[in-house]
Amino acid sequence: MIPEPDSAPAFLSSAALSAKIRGCLLGGALGDAGAAASAPAGASGTSITADTQLALYSLDGLLEAIEWANQGVGADETACVWLAYLRWMRGRGLPLPENGPSPLPRPIDAEPLLQPAGTEGAADPDVLQALSTGEMGTRQRPLNTEVNTPAALVRSAPFGLLPYVQTETVYKLALDAASLTHGHPSARHSAAVFASMVHGLLAPGATLRSAAIEALAQARTNGVPELADRLQAVLDDDGGTGAAAAGTSGGTPTSEEALAIGLHEAQAVEDAVDAAAGDGNLSAATAAAIRDAATAGGTPAAVVTGSLLGTRYGTLPETDLETLRERGVIEKLASGFVAATVAP
Repeated sequence: MIPEPDSAPAFLSSAALSAKIRGCLLGGALGDAGAAASAPAGASGTSITADTQLALYSLDGLLEAIEWANQGVGADETACVWLAYLRWMRGRGLPLPENGPSPLPRPIDAEPLLQPAGTEGAADPDVLQALSTGEMGTRQRPLNTEVNTPAALVRSAPFGLLPYVQTETVYKLALDAASLTHGHPSARHSAAVFASMVHGLLAPGATLRSAAIEALAQARTNGVPELADRLQAVLDDDGGTGAAAAGTSGGTPTSEEALAIGLHEAQAVEDAVDAAAGDGNLSAATAAAIRDAATAGGTPAAVVTGSLLGTRYGTLPETDLETLRERGVIEKLASGFVAATVAP
């Protein structure tokens, strides 16, 4: 499936792509860790949760497939991502399923900040249950078909960071990866739409609105017009009611709720920037949007907002980044992905 050099759309310069990749990963991490919302300057540090750990392992699984492709060897991208998730589970001290594979280690597995003490911790139980079966879910036979939590959504932004391919390819990659643990149609397609929005922001002149519209077209093509309509209503809202309209009934939001709220808060920043004919204090606006998303839709919505704004502008609140314990690890992983994927 990768790469597609003959049919690829135009993309930004190497430097601009690198900044967007870094911004996406760090923005999502800020939303997850809650650094923008709660960590004061000089705090001892905030940490990402299993959500961002799995997002980074999504990136590494995709990177492994790319490395094989760069060597002229075909690899199943979804299988590489599945093996990456199993490596993540092993790193948390959890046993691998007896009927499943035992993947070879990769450099990311040796990063101590990504191997927290304890076992399950805050990891999504549906993710652990699916990985513990030893079965690789597929688009045709997904696992956990009744589960519509946002755990697949919040790990899917890295699929959108693959340059030089069509948005349709990104959509299918994210759809397949979500199927490994979350087979509910809304969970799978919300993850795919999110990744497609991120991917759309890699194009020259792209805005969040244009990237979202392209992603929603993919959703309609892939048979989920109701999800596209719901998100289109968020884009069309100009009265500040989008987040409330998307709202949750308390507790963990559904995948589409988290995506809608996160998109609403990110879009509000872009609209404000456009209205001001400049970026103003974009760093502060990003921090505020992440906080508002967390208030309205919890950590998943904050991850969406941070990832989208980090990709769109590459400008993140430095004070909050300074408190993020895993910042160095994330930047190193981003640099490795850039080296393998972005043309010099």
